[in-house]
Amino acid sequence: VVSTQSTWDQLKVRIQGMAEADKKQYEVIYKGYMKGHNGWVTSMQFGAREGRDNFLISSSRDKSVLIWKLKPEGTEDEEFGTPFKILKGHSHFINELSLSNDCAHCLTAGWDGFIRMWDINEGKTVRLFKGHTKDVLSVAFSQDNRQIISGGRDKTIRLWNILGENKYTIESAHNDWVSSVRFSPDKSQDLFFSAGWDRKVKLWNKKSMSEFVPDSPINFSSQYLSTLAIAPSGAFVATGGKEGNLKILSVKQKPDLSFGLEDTRNCPLLNEINTVAFSPKFFWVACGCDNGIKLYDFKANNVFADIQMQPLEETSKDEDKEEEEEEKKEKKVKRVHKIGVLSMCMNTAGNLIFAGCTDNNIRVFEIAEKKAQQPKYQ
Repeated sequence: VVSTQSTWDQLKVRIQGMAEADKKQYEVIYKGYMKGHNGWVTSMQFGAREGRDNFLISSSRDKSVLIWKLKPEGTEDEEFGTPFKILKGHSHFINELSLSNDCAHCLTAGWDGFIRMWDINEGKTVRLFKGHTKDVLSVAFSQDNRQIISGGRDKTIRLWNILGENKYTIESAHNDWVSSVRFSPDKSQDLFFSAGWDRKVKLWNKKSMSEFVPDSPINFSSQYLSTLAIAPSGAFVATGGKEGNLKILSVKQKPDLSFGLEDTRNCPLLNEINTVAFSPKFFWVACGCDNGIKLYDFKANNVFADIQMQPLEETSKDEDKEEEEEEKKEKKVKRVHKIGVLSMCMNTAGNLIFAGCTDNNIRVFEIAEKKAQQPKYQ
């Protein structure tokens, strides 16, 4: 039996403030967990299919991909989803996955140096991408699902077609590991982005495979960058890493029709940032850190929620009582192990956050409109 609700009720979600959007106030509520992986949960995406049930897909250091059936919203069951399909093939950790827009295929980037394309329905590898000489750290589908980019520890960025052919390679794209690559979601812009351990974010022209050199240098970080996310509009980029500094950049088109990045927001979070995700609904960025999730409102330029991850303890009520009595007798302080968030995604409506953690579990949170308190009458 997984007994967590009482723990979460004791200030497990520390709300430092409420976000104001459209003159409404919101709060973060713990909804449940998802158990299935036997290693750190490294990447996740929400799958929305018209006329079919939505699903979650996740990858892990256990070398597998799980496809999850989600419980209907509003159910009281704390177990929010159960895995119904497992994909196996990599011989080392899976670092990242990318889901096609039609939810028919999935890409995985592995430490074994390979990229795999999976048929979601069949649960089988349909393409094996060979080219990287070291671990592949990031992979992404283009908006039309016809092109693929990848980056890794060989410092290259590679452009592929869906047949698994390496069409172009940018050698030494960064001066260190390429940690994250993303296409622009704006179909009118032939752009993609990359972040690296050389502490830089770069903007690239997809047609010429050349970098848009910034007019003036942007001071990104004193330590490596781990993650990159693009806003649904394609107008903003979020990045962060070891230093714990969240940076928001604006994508600007210049008079000569070239593009550039402009430093827009800086927010020191004081905790290492492993992953970032834009809300599809508000001007919010969710940051997965080494001690939990921080929600940042970049219009108001403030962190409005600090969500600490609590252990999912598998104990019975009798065992809980015995343990409490034993601790009282021995006067021992229970040791707390920090649980980090490595991966994150939100549902299409933007009201659910899925957090993949270093204890191998996925936790689910709801962003709900705060209910007005009813006046008390004497």
